[in-house]
Amino acid sequence: MTLILVPVVVLIAVSFFISFRSAAAMKKTVVLGVSLPREAQHDPGVLELIERYKRANLQLFLVTLAGGVVVILPSAVSTVLLLMTVWIGLALAGGNLLFRSYSRQLLELRSREGWEQGDSDVIRVDLFVSREKQKMPVSGLWFIPPLLVAMGLLVWGHSRGSYIAAALACGETLLFYLLWVLAAKERAQAYSEDTEVNLAITRLSIRGWTFCWAVLANVHSLLLLSVVLLFSQAEADGLGTFAVLAPVLTLAAIFTTAAYIRGRQNQVLSGEDAVFTADQTRYWRGGVYNNPHDQRIFVEKRIGYGLTINIGHKVGRRIFYGSMAAVGVLLLAMFLLFFAFEQAEYSLEIAEGQVVVKAPLYGFSFPAEDIESVSLAERLPARSRTNGAETGSYALGNYSLSGYGQAKLYIYKNKPPYIVIELPDLYVFLNGKTVEQTEHYFQALQELAP
Repeated sequence: MTLILVPVVVLIAVSFFISFRSAAAMKKTVVLGVSLPREAQHDPGVLELIERYKRANLQLFLVTLAGGVVVILPSAVSTVLLLMTVWIGLALAGGNLLFRSYSRQLLELRSREGWEQGDSDVIRVDLFVSREKQKMPVSGLWFIPPLLVAMGLLVWGHSRGSYIAAALACGETLLFYLLWVLAAKERAQAYSEDTEVNLAITRLSIRGWTFCWAVLANVHSLLLLSVVLLFSQAEADGLGTFAVLAPVLTLAAIFTTAAYIRGRQNQVLSGEDAVFTADQTRYWRGGVYNNPHDQRIFVEKRIGYGLTINIGHKVGRRIFYGSMAAVGVLLLAMFLLFFAFEQAEYSLEIAEGQVVVKAPLYGFSFPAEDIESVSLAERLPARSRTNGAETGSYALGNYSLSGYGQAKLYIYKNKPPYIVIELPDLYVFLNGKTVEQTEHYFQALQELAP
């Protein structure tokens, strides 16, 4: 399991590093979360602060990466999940504390130099751009192919009795469509007295992000379809491959889109005497935006890429705290589920002509008369999981086994022998926690075999 989690830890650490480092790049008139006039953006004091922040962020990344390697060492999944949750929380807290420290230093420098401009409670809007922005998003027809793929996976899943891939495809298509809608509805702010400049800046953002979400919807659906077809006999392995590749492609697309938009917008503004539409710096605390004077629910992030929630808005507060609560409940449920798997014992009971294998979520029973043979195996054959749970200590659920075909496993690893029960069109592998328990099960099953 440790080897599987290494790329996950690296991906998370790199994502945090790139996201926090983005605060050091000029976004229109903002750097390190602070609005600066054009003449101050290349001040030696500002540039020196930015370089110090970059070095500190690199050091934080190395510490985060080292901590992540330690987190994945335990063998128990529940322990790893708990430690990883703490690790991610500490990495986020560390990044935000670092950002706020340098943001505060830049605010103090801005105050000393008299660079403060703009009204913090007023947001100027270019009404012409607001009318024109309906023409800017890429077409929503881009979402038809992902929808068709999702429907195809639904039909395919119905024939196999598994709807995991179809549900994932539908959920992702819906998620990317909602992100497309949010990007298309971006509010048109005024950055210059020239409407053409405002139009160019808004068009770059809306077209760039709607294109990004539409392309990702198509790429994800094709990737999911490809891995499902390639791993048609082992759906879990296919979804595992997708779970590794999809985040990498998504982050690459988001970072590339954000860098392109930011660079082009800065080029547009570099030739203008850009004005502050509003100096909203005091409404930001790290990566959280809290401005009751702003009626937008979603606003552009100052750390990282994409949008964040305005918790100063009533609806924004509900979304923000509701999401936090939902994530907390989900993580707790996952921890309890894996903890239950690790603590549970797979037991075998025989009563009234029924053989019952008791196990969390994947329990199984069959008539004793269906047993065709019972044998012992010292080694487990090569296998691929189709629907089950597996760690370094146990394997549980539905598998495809080399030389056997479809099988159900209820085994503690590295504790041979393993009982092999042959049923019509199915094999069941199981053992006890001890050799004595396995022998007891074997003797009871042998009495039922023909």
